[in-house]
Amino acid sequence: MSGIALKNVCKMYDGAHYAVKDFNLEIQDKEFVIFVGPSGCGKSTTLRMIAGLEEISDGELWIDGELCNYYEPGERGLSMVFQNYALYPNMTVYGNLAYALKIRKIPKKEIDEKVHKVAKTLEIEHLLDRRPAALSGGQKQRVAIGSAIIRKPKAFLMDEPLSNLDAKLRAQMRIELAKLHKELETTVVYVTHDQTEAMTLGSRIVVMKDGVVQQADTPQNVYNSPSNLFVAGFIGSPSMNFLEAWVSVEDGRTVLYPGGSELGKKVYLDGERGELVRQKENGKKVILGIRPEDIYEYEEAVEKGFAQNCQGLEETVVTREMLGAEVILYYESQERTHAVRLSPENQTQTGEKITLYFDTEKIHVFDMETEENLFYREDVQA
Repeated sequence: MSGIALKNVCKMYDGAHYAVKDFNLEIQDKEFVIFVGPSGCGKSTTLRMIAGLEEISDGELWIDGELCNYYEPGERGLSMVFQNYALYPNMTVYGNLAYALKIRKIPKKEIDEKVHKVAKTLEIEHLLDRRPAALSGGQKQRVAIGSAIIRKPKAFLMDEPLSNLDAKLRAQMRIELAKLHKELETTVVYVTHDQTEAMTLGSRIVVMKDGVVQQADTPQNVYNSPSNLFVAGFIGSPSMNFLEAWVSVEDGRTVLYPGGSELGKKVYLDGERGELVRQKENGKKVILGIRPEDIYEYEEAVEKGFAQNCQGLEETVVTREMLGAEVILYYESQERTHAVRLSPENQTQTGEKITLYFDTEKIHVFDMETEENLFYREDVQA
């Protein structure tokens, strides 16, 4: 077992500033957990506390059932892969892979077997005689990962390991890391600011802001049921669209007026979701959230049965992005730019008007003061 538990873990600087506050998480054996969030949110600090490179100000860190707050890094049985690879420049690839075993006085023959086995797994056998200076970024990263693997740690800790690679190589290395995790069947704790890495690699995502966990759940749940406005806006590209809207009741239906009733724009919410919003927010202003892929033009809306959900949502396209498999149209409303993801057959051009319809089952409604998603608990229970 390689379980890691953080209980009310805090990191405080200068006796006043919290870099991490009340961090609670149980990481199960063989899980691939990703800490994600903007720069300065505390994700790398949390990883370094697990590794023993940062002192824990308060709370408890448990690894395999042992309290490890005061264990030295080398006593925790973990391996860390850094952003800058952390290779020894004067050693060959073979030397870098073998180093951790040599200092443990492992017999030469066993070291040689393990080095070649790891090199074969990572497809770097042909690089064993080269020094780091002669390697590409992707090759250096494979060597760094190999140096971690060869020790057979209880868990891998990875701090933005792909951030120095170009986009194509990052995509390739994501696939390799996913395969490697499945093959090694070990626990991985991974830090990134790249939401694509988080969504594609993680079995669970921990979204952080200002040192505090905002939500910890599967990628799909975080995407479909964000706990608050921050999570909703951080996860997704293009990000979720947000519109201020007034809540009212019309002919027994809950209606949201984006920007106010005088504009004639209406979005209807029916069923339990509409009832919930009416009970909690009737007569108040809320934030309506809708993802770009949940907005449709007229023909698709009629086909899917969404046409009766909206009224008067006619907007002018300010930018058009053709991405091959999809087209992204942008329009401006409430001094914000909003995105609509449509099929590539859509021919609406910049400057033209388009009438939009929302899939109201995919709408999120956020409280203006707390910024919490009114549907979050309901969706989780569902």
